[in-house]
Amino acid sequence: MTSRAVLKSWWPAGRGEWTLLLAGVNLMLLNFILVQHLTVALRHEEIAVIVFSLAYFLGVSLGYFVSDRLSAGFVRAALPVCLVVQMALLVGMQALYYVVEKSAGGFAAGSVVLVVVATGVTSVPAVFLPRALAAGGGLRRSYSVEIAGSLLGLLLVPVLAPIAHECVLGAYFASYLALAVTAGAGRWMTAGLALLAGVYLANFGAWDRAAAGWFDARFYGWQVDEVLLARYTPYHKIEVVRSGRDHRLLLNGKRQFGGDPRRVYAYFVAEYPARLLGRPATAVLGCGSMSTVGRIGGFVPSVRIVDIDPEVFRASHRYFGDYNRLDELHNWTFTPDDAKHWVANTPERFGLMLHDIPPARSRQVALTYTEEFFRLAKARLEPDGIFSISSLTPVSARSPYGRRVLATLDRVFEHYFVFVLRDAAYFYGGGPGLREPGVEELRQAIDPAWRGQVRIYTRAMIKELVSEEKIITTANVGDLIYD
Repeated sequence: MTSRAVLKSWWPAGRGEWTLLLAGVNLMLLNFILVQHLTVALRHEEIAVIVFSLAYFLGVSLGYFVSDRLSAGFVRAALPVCLVVQMALLVGMQALYYVVEKSAGGFAAGSVVLVVVATGVTSVPAVFLPRALAAGGGLRRSYSVEIAGSLLGLLLVPVLAPIAHECVLGAYFASYLALAVTAGAGRWMTAGLALLAGVYLANFGAWDRAAAGWFDARFYGWQVDEVLLARYTPYHKIEVVRSGRDHRLLLNGKRQFGGDPRRVYAYFVAEYPARLLGRPATAVLGCGSMSTVGRIGGFVPSVRIVDIDPEVFRASHRYFGDYNRLDELHNWTFTPDDAKHWVANTPERFGLMLHDIPPARSRQVALTYTEEFFRLAKARLEPDGIFSISSLTPVSARSPYGRRVLATLDRVFEHYFVFVLRDAAYFYGGGPGLREPGVEELRQAIDPAWRGQVRIYTRAMIKELVSEEKIITTANVGDLIYD
């Protein structure tokens, strides 16, 4: 069979098969878009995926259920209404969740979002499927066409998402418009839907920044002068907010850097261990503001920055130069890679390795807080090297989060010491070759600005503190996330 014959055999035949193909494309694009927006709105990746999964299956079931109960004319008339609902939801989902959560709690807010998504979003493509199957050329053929459409939609995501979120939205709206045409939408309705989609795409960035500014001002209590950046990538929604003279960084709706004029975090995570070692070759796992790089870049020989999302690096380079000083420094390199993959595969060894990754609030991030990851990191240290990591949950808190992290680190590192300043704990660990200075020597090495405020915990003190805490592994990361 020639390639032309193969293509012809797979090419959709008739309106029913075109509907199936377009519904597959539409659903795949919709899945990607919804997961991104739900993650931002709910501020928790795991819960967002659960809500999305429920909304998806409920919506598809609802679409199947009502498909033969709705006239073709009603379906066509409902298409513009559903599109407007979807557009409003994509911009306003975070605000909707926040308003309901504030007045009725998180469960009620998640339920409201679930119902809106299931009724006005995921149910729409499903309405077409039973109709198209009935008009198609056999069940096997029909499912093949739908799966082909799903694969096509899946292939579009990695091509369009790195360019701009509006490109993914544009492809979704194009598939929605094409579905309307196969449903028999007239010339005027088609033109109206196309105009609506065009206006929305042209203004999406401004409307999305305005909605983000409204939420950030109320949820975080910030004075939001301007949302300088609100960019969606395959990994995050990156926001940079200007508040007075400070810039603040958010990833997926969660604050990652809120300004630190005294550079306290960067001093204890990066500069203190670097000064203790002298001039160590350094690796920084995670991006954020990269204030750690700015703190040590002037005296260490090299800094390797590793982050899975190059757009986070670019945003930090552009907006947080006062902290990271990347334009002044020339001894850094950036590697766009997942920290777990990079640590497991790099042949390099470092005198200092900084864990600058956000707190463990999703499984992917929590995997960098496990015994397995810490052992990989230790294997990349020079014999007298230091692995530096912080926990912003105090060791004395009711939550066991900080103590479980320390218990896991204690299991891995033979030698270490811990500083506690206010509500943060800073861990410095290494292998058998790491020298453990005495308490007074450690204290005298601290900058005088903080010397009197730091509590120093020796290895024996930490062992006693965490003796009954769980060790976090890849098998039980949920015990760290949902503490």
